[in-house]
Amino acid sequence: MADIDPKFDVRKYIKDYGELNYRKDVPEKICEKYKNKLPGDLILFWKEHGIGTWLNGKLQFCIPSDYSGIVDILFSGDPDIIPEKTHIIGYSAFGHLVIWNEDFQTCEINLPYLTMRIPKSDFNKFGATKFHFNAIIAGSKFSEFFYIEPSDDKYPSLFEEAVDKIGEVTFGKCYGFFPALALGGSPSVKHIQIVDARVHFTLLAQMGNLRILRRNEQRNIEFVRNAGEKTS
Repeated sequence: MADIDPKFDVRKYIKDYGELNYRKDVPEKICEKYKNKLPGDLILFWKEHGIGTWLNGKLQFCIPSDYSGIVDILFSGDPDIIPEKTHIIGYSAFGHLVIWNEDFQTCEINLPYLTMRIPKSDFNKFGATKFHFNAIIAGSKFSEFFYIEPSDDKYPSLFEEAVDKIGEVTFGKCYGFFPALALGGSPSVKHIQIVDARVHFTLLAQMGNLRILRRNEQRNIEFVRNAGEKTS
């Protein structure tokens, strides 16, 4: 495997942030399956550190095939975002999905609110290339990472409040809002339960259209279209 540019090597964040919890090894056949589909630095990360939760469950790495059914629901029939080229490589405690798309590279889905942010460097095209997901990993240490306002102002974010009052999510689990935010629920710790991530994400993905957003040339967030709709 080719050497990894140090700028894009996410393995270095293990030294900065600590080892994964609830660690699981990634079989070699899985690494080979995703070779040339996912960034080389992520494959190396899998081989050396496996998958698991990070930073008290704030972020966890996963095998994309375990969550491919969610991708199929979100992007079925989409003319640009092809499900077979779209891989969930991790997610936050609240269900913000870190996506690697083989055409558009790094994307983020806020599943509780059913929105997707795509990078945009060329405004004459739908997506962008050469955008590496290590920026997401680098920012995961901070309170602003997938930020949700806390219920109690003594906490820097709802994540810290949830860990303190409900407990840490373990591998394959997440925090779920009941009722769901997409259905008008409140982002309060009083309405959070620890649930199976794959089951919960599947339910959220079926609650409505995923709205694709991007930052325009004026640096404002704009609506592009719903996932699954044909471009005009």
